[in-house]
Amino acid sequence: MNLVQKLPIGLGLAFLMMMSSCSKEDTLRPGTVVTNESSNLREGGPVFSAYYLPSTDGPTCIGCAPKKWKLGDPARDATSSLTAYGGNPFKKWVQPLSEPSTGPGSILTVVTDAQGSGQASANMENLIKGKKYKLTFSLSTTSIQEAGRASHFASHAYLSVKDNATTPYVNKYVIINLDKTNQWITKTIEFEAKDNKQSVNLLTYNLLTEANLTYTNFHVGPDAVQQIN
Repeated sequence: MNLVQKLPIGLGLAFLMMMSSCSKEDTLRPGTVVTNESSNLREGGPVFSAYYLPSTDGPTCIGCAPKKWKLGDPARDATSSLTAYGGNPFKKWVQPLSEPSTGPGSILTVVTDAQGSGQASANMENLIKGKKYKLTFSLSTTSIQEAGRASHFASHAYLSVKDNATTPYVNKYVIINLDKTNQWITKTIEFEAKDNKQSVNLLTYNLLTEANLTYTNFHVGPDAVQQIN
């Protein structure tokens, strides 16, 4: 006995009329997500990003990387809280950070010394070749108490979006002067997708005279990438 036979006559008739009025195009498969391409909104649901760059949120510790992020030096780079390097209560920032404009969650800390630049990277996925996008992110330079004094501050950061499909690589980049210590600096970088996957690369560096460790924080939220055309 099928479903219609099990229903009372009136309900069975209504069910048949409803099914006959639905076209194949109107019927969604289980798990199908309806999207509004112009606004990246899930209809009837929360804001999300169709162009996936993993956020910097994750468990805090020195050597921990947010999911799908790569650390330049896992021995000292970290996922941190707004109050402490690596979330360690014995390595607190000299001044707690406010929540960045890009949203809540943990932050990625890249440590730099005189021997070279600090770095971290991740891939953006599900891009549409030829479309233009913008990536919004926040950066801050912080300090902790080391050997009886506060550590120095990083001077600059360099963020690039790199095309992984062509040779030579196509880079779109922005250089940020980290002149606002213990504060978030929010920036955007616009780029055209050359492939459905492109990498985001963060480099931080100090003045040539700086021999001490410096700490630069990076934050992106779950909807950091938006299509603009």
